[in-house]
Amino acid sequence: MMVFILFTLWALGLLVLFTDPWRTSIRWASATAFVGSGGFFSAVIDETILPHWADVWALHSGWSGALVMLSKSASFLTQAGLPYTFLMFALYSYESISMKVKRITKYATLIPPIIMLVITPIYPILTFNYWIMVFWVIPYFLIACTLLILQYLREKDPLVKKNSFFTNVLIIVPLFFVFIFIYVMRIQNDYEAWRNNTLVVIIQFVLIVAISLKYGFLGVRLRVEKRRLDSTLRALTSGAQIINHTIKNEVGKISLYADRIDSYAEGTDQPGLREDAAVLIQSSQHILDMMNRIQGQLRDIVLQEETIKPSQVITQVVQTLAPYATKQQVDVLTELDESLQLNCDPVQLREILTNLCMNAFEAMKTGGTLRLQLFLSKKHLVIAVEDTGTGISKENLPHVFDPFFSTKKTSQNFGLGLSSCYNVMQKHQGMLEITSEPAKGTTVFLLFPKKRVEGRT
Repeated sequence: MMVFILFTLWALGLLVLFTDPWRTSIRWASATAFVGSGGFFSAVIDETILPHWADVWALHSGWSGALVMLSKSASFLTQAGLPYTFLMFALYSYESISMKVKRITKYATLIPPIIMLVITPIYPILTFNYWIMVFWVIPYFLIACTLLILQYLREKDPLVKKNSFFTNVLIIVPLFFVFIFIYVMRIQNDYEAWRNNTLVVIIQFVLIVAISLKYGFLGVRLRVEKRRLDSTLRALTSGAQIINHTIKNEVGKISLYADRIDSYAEGTDQPGLREDAAVLIQSSQHILDMMNRIQGQLRDIVLQEETIKPSQVITQVVQTLAPYATKQQVDVLTELDESLQLNCDPVQLREILTNLCMNAFEAMKTGGTLRLQLFLSKKHLVIAVEDTGTGISKENLPHVFDPFFSTKKTSQNFGLGLSSCYNVMQKHQGMLEITSEPAKGTTVFLLFPKKRVEGRT
C-alpha cells in the first residue's frame, strides 16, 4: 500500500507539473506533492526494502546505513518542507502580491525549516522537537489557506474561479488532516497517527480524478469540454446541408406547380383556385426562409480575423440596441477595460453580443439591469453579459446549448442562438460559460484565450 501511495503522489506531482511548467505556482504545487511523498518514501525503505533485503544489506553494511540515512532524510524533508512548499504555492497563486514581496517572503520563510535542519538529529534516529515545529507550521498553514481563499473570492473569471474552488477543497481539506496527523498528534505522543494519511491520500486521489473529469483541477482537465455538443453540432451541420438541398429541390417543384395552377386559375377565371395557389406559394417561401435561417446558424464558420478593441464593439452593440433597452425599461451598464486589444472576428463577436443582449431583453419584460463587463484574467479575456431577468431553471440550464432547445414558445425561434454563439467561440479556441438562477438573472461569459490578446494601448 505504501508503494502505491508513493507512486500516486509522484504521478500527481508530474501530472500537475506538465500542465503548465512555466507557471511558478504550478511548480510549487508539484513540489508540494513530491515533498509530501517523502514520508511514504521513508516508510517504503523502512518497511519494505530493508526487511526484505536484510541478508543482502548485512553483507554491505555501508549500503544499509546509506538507506537508513536516506529514509530519515526523506522523512525530515516531508515534515520540515511540506509547510514551506504549501505556503509558497499559496503565495504565488495570490496575484495581488508583488513579485518583490514574494521573493522576500520566499527567503524569509525558509529560515524556520533551516533552523529545524540545524537543531534536529537526523541519523540514526530522527528526533524532532514538535513543540517548536507547531510554533511555525500552524501559522504557515493558516496563512496559506487564507491566501488561497482570498484569491478565490477575488477571482472574476468564472472558469478560473470554479477551478480555484475545487483546487482549494482538494488541497486545503486533505492537508488539514495531514498536518493534524503529522504534527499535532505527535505532540500527544501518538507517532503512528501519520499512517492515517494513507486513507487521506487515497480519498484525495479519487476525488481529484473524479473532479478533473468534470471540472478540472490545477489546470488538469481529463475530458474534452462539451464533447457531446461538439459532435452534435458537426452532425447537424452536415445533416442540415443535405436536408436543405433536398427540401429546396422539392419546394422548388411545389412552387413551379403552384405558379402553373395560378396561371391556369387566372385563365379560367377561378378566384378560389388562385387563392389556394397563393397559399401554396406563400408556404413554400416560408419553408425556404426557415431552412435558410437554420442553415445560416449551423454553417461552418470561417473567421475573418483582425485586431480590434472589444470595448468598441461592445459600445457599438449597446448603442444599436438602445431603442430596445428604452422600450423594455432596461438600464444598460458597462464596465470596460478600453486598453485591451483582441485578435478575433469582429462581425461574429458583434453577432454574439447582439444575440446575448436580445436574450437578456426578452428575459426582462418588466424592466431590469443589463451589465456588460470586459476584463483580463490570468487565463482569459472575459466578456460578461449579465441580466436581472427571469433566469433559467436548474432543469433547463444543462440543455441551453443543445441545438433546437428553447424555452421561448414562438414560431420564429428555432433554439439555435446559444448553439451558434458556442460554435463561434469554439472557432476562436474560446469557451462560453453560463450561470443562472431563477428569478434573479443570468450571466453569460465569453472566454477568449489569453494568447489572442494583442497587448494594451
